Amino acid sequence: MNGARAVNFKHLRYFAEIARRGSITAAARALHVAPQTVSSQLLELEESLGQPLFDRVGRGLRMTPAGETALDYANGIFALGDELTAVLRGTARARSVHLRVGITDSVPKLLTVRLLQPMIDAHRDELELTCREGRFVELLALMAAGELDVVLADTAAPANLARSLQARTLTQSGVSFLAAPALATTLNENFPASLDGAPYVVGTAPHSLHGQAVDAWFAQRGVRPRIVGHVDDSALLTGFAEGGLGVIAVPTSVEAEVMRHHGLALVGRTEEIRQAVFLIRPRGPRVHPLVTELDSDARRAGPA
Repeated sequence: MNGARAVNFKHLRYFAEIARRGSITAAARALHVAPQTVSSQLLELEESLGQPLFDRVGRGLRMTPAGETALDYANGIFALGDELTAVLRGTARARSVHLRVGITDSVPKLLTVRLLQPMIDAHRDELELTCREGRFVELLALMAAGELDVVLADTAAPANLARSLQARTLTQSGVSFLAAPALATTLNENFPASLDGAPYVVGTAPHSLHGQAVDAWFAQRGVRPRIVGHVDDSALLTGFAEGGLGVIAVPTSVEAEVMRHHGLALVGRTEEIRQAVFLIRPRGPRVHPLVTELDSDARRAGPA
C-alpha cells in the first residue's frame, strides 16, 4: 500500500458504518449508496492509513487490530464533531475536561485534596472531576478496564504489572502523632517513649504499608501503645482523636490542617517513617493531559 496520507473524514464515516453494520452491503443500504461506492471508499481509507482495517473472512469482514484502533479514534472524532455543532448552536455548553481518579482508602482525604488542589484551581471552569475510593486491587482493575485515568495509592504498583502500569512517588513525608490537647500535654515530653502504654487509635485501611511501618517503628523503639480502636476511615480516625479516644498517626504534610480542622495538638513527629503517595497510570503514549499536569505540579512542588 502507499505511504500514509491525510485522513478523509468521509471515508472514515463509511468505515465506521461498515464496522457498525458488519458488512459493506449493510453499510451501503444504511448510507443509501451503492456497495461499490462503500468498497472503494474503504479501500482509499486503507491506502491512506497504510494498512488494512478489515480481514476478509469468507463472505464477512473482521476488523484487524488497526481497524479497532481506527474505530476508537473515529468514534471520538464523530462525538467531538457532534459536540462542536451543539455548542456553536447554543444547545450545549462548551465541553468539560473529565478526569477520573481512583484513591485507595488508605490515603488520607486531606492529603488527596492537597495533591489535587493545584489542578482544580487551574481548571476550575472546565474540570469535571470524578473521585472513586476503594481497595488497591479493585482500582487497578478499573483502570485496566479504562474506567479510571489514574490511581493514587500509598502502595507502589506490583512488579508483575510493570509492563502495563507506570508509577512514581507523587509525594512523601514523615509521620506526626496527634491527640486531643488534654492528652497531648501529658505525652509531649520524652516522646516517643511517652507513647508506651498511651491510648492509640490504629488506622487499619486495607493494603496500607503505613500501619505496618508504624508498628515496626514502635517495635524498634521498644514502645507498646495501648490499642483502643481500629478504624479504616481517615475521617473517623481524626474524629475519634478529637473526642479524646487516643493518639493517631498522620502524614506530617497534613499535620497543620488536621490540627486546625479538628482541634488536635502535636505529640511528636518522626522522619524515620515515610508516608508516600504513588501516582499510578497506564503505560502508553495516550496519557490524560491532566494526569501529566498532576505529576508535573508535584515535581515542581518537590517533597512535602
